[in-house]
Amino acid sequence: MDVLNTQTLRKSVWGGSAEFTKSAFKWRNGQVYLAKCCEPLPIRWSRQLPPDCAPSTITVKLDPSGRWSVSLRVNDTRNLRLKPTNKQVGIDLGITSLLTISNGEKVANPKNLSKLHKKLRLAAKSLKRKTKGSNNYQKARLKVARIYAKIKDSRLDYTHKVTYVANPTAPLQLIRENQTIVVEDLSVKNMARESQSTPEQLVMPTGPN
Repeated sequence: MDVLNTQTLRKSVWGGSAEFTKSAFKWRNGQVYLAKCCEPLPIRWSRQLPPDCAPSTITVKLDPSGRWSVSLRVNDTRNLRLKPTNKQVGIDLGITSLLTISNGEKVANPKNLSKLHKKLRLAAKSLKRKTKGSNNYQKARLKVARIYAKIKDSRLDYTHKVTYVANPTAPLQLIRENQTIVVEDLSVKNMARESQSTPEQLVMPTGPN
């Protein structure tokens, strides 16, 4: 695929993606030019590429909420291995709290999820009342998809802060601080269903969806 067909991707309710190899894009002065495009992609970078690294493959993706994202594959030769440590930790997943550490410390669920779940319920009810295939249905579907995207972003961001990110204000840095992490093999969804908890109490997954 030499040229990104945005109209084709937009036609799909669930979005889509297109992968570009070196012959289909140019990397110039820190900007990405797709084949047959005079202007660079207007990328808002989440982080800069490592020094002296150029992308070998680029993937452009459209998600169901209408958001575009670009991922770049690079060969990073830096040594990013964490220093070995003798510490180990056990994690017990919960319902009212996200998890309990083996030392007794508890990590609460993200606070903003309750508001997002409330918005999601209202938006889902509105979607059910719309005629499928109509313009109003598409607008309502997009609203639901955007709320889902916010919930997913909040979960992933919170999980990253708890497990890895090198931030002094982060509640925990489980991966950086421990050599071994033991997690209970439980079905959190069944636990939540049996406890008849509300959506605000549902536990956040501890990994990417």
